[in-house]
Amino acid sequence: MLFYTKVLKSGDNMKRVLNTILNWLHSSQNKILVIEIIMAISLLFNSFVFKIAKPYEISLLLLPFLVISFFLFGYEKTNYRNKKDVILNILIFILIYYFITYVLGLFTGFIRNSYSLLPINIIKNTFPIITVILVSELLRYQIFSKSKGSILCLIIGYIAFVLIDVNMMVHLYDVFNYTGLTKMICLVVFPSITKNIMLIYIARRVGYSSNILYRFLTELTMYTLPIFPDFGEYINILLKTILPIIIVVRINTMFNYFEERRITSSKYNNKRMIAYSVITAMLFIIVTLTSGYFRYQALSIGSGSMEPKIGKGDVVIVKRLKKVEIPNIKKGDVLVHYHDNKIIVHRVVKIIKVKNNLNFITKGDNNNARDAWIIKEKDVVGTVSMKIKYIGMPTVALNELLNR
Repeated sequence: MLFYTKVLKSGDNMKRVLNTILNWLHSSQNKILVIEIIMAISLLFNSFVFKIAKPYEISLLLLPFLVISFFLFGYEKTNYRNKKDVILNILIFILIYYFITYVLGLFTGFIRNSYSLLPINIIKNTFPIITVILVSELLRYQIFSKSKGSILCLIIGYIAFVLIDVNMMVHLYDVFNYTGLTKMICLVVFPSITKNIMLIYIARRVGYSSNILYRFLTELTMYTLPIFPDFGEYINILLKTILPIIIVVRINTMFNYFEERRITSSKYNNKRMIAYSVITAMLFIIVTLTSGYFRYQALSIGSGSMEPKIGKGDVVIVKRLKKVEIPNIKKGDVLVHYHDNKIIVHRVVKIIKVKNNLNFITKGDNNNARDAWIIKEKDVVGTVSMKIKYIGMPTVALNELLNR
């Protein structure tokens, strides 16, 4: 009899505990907190044990949390008042970022993309990243749009999303080694901290679409652009760390402006929209010319080796050549090519046919001797189509100042 009494009491205690837990989970913020804690533990465990870093696998790891959040909270369309304004500002700031970095690249140099730029390979490389971006940004929106006001949810959720970035890159570093851990913190964690501050801030204010745009424009370019400014990994990380801070400050200022004037909808007058459109178009043209992604590319000339035809400080427009077009190069053409990871602009003085391949000998018009190297077909960038005098002078002057 005593045994059954103890069993009944034990059962009552279990019911009370379960009721307490269920009552606690009745709050949406507490449900979100449980999701965040389990997600953070899973990602932390993966970081130090399994080190699974393939984008598809990261997506599969996050997908159950997204499905659970939809099941618990449903899905609401993002009808935020200032969404278009935020998207426009993000687009402008990213274009300015690429404009500045590629202009600086004219005198720091460029490095080639190691990924294949064939359309099928671009799709294969970018599709897994697109999957991660879509899943993680929808999950971010679900979590942070439902947990407003909860500091604990904000902190745990923030840590979980930083851990997603760590999981994507942790396989590259030996985290059990002091040097490897330090490099991962500097090159992965630091930029992730500012990026996720910005993404969470935007997700809470205007939803997920702005974040998806930002990440597409900043994370997919490594698989789609042929060359990048050669700043070194630490300068690149510094730039990626600063950019989100600038965007957050700008967007926060914009929201304060709207709130002070009680603006209920986004209203850009025609003149401002025309001005932004012109600026955006100009930046797009400049970035594409300097990036080398399209048929024509702009290069600033940093020496007088081609004078008087092409002077120091001139900018030349280069017509990029496909492999099948290289046989059309003639003696006397001004050839743009790579040599020792630098881009050289010199005139073709001799063409040598070796089996089915062409080699080129070049010389600067202002030089006394031919160049000491032979240019192979794989080193050819293109030929000069036209020049614009003097507009590259500021770039050349800054380059000389930095290299003194």
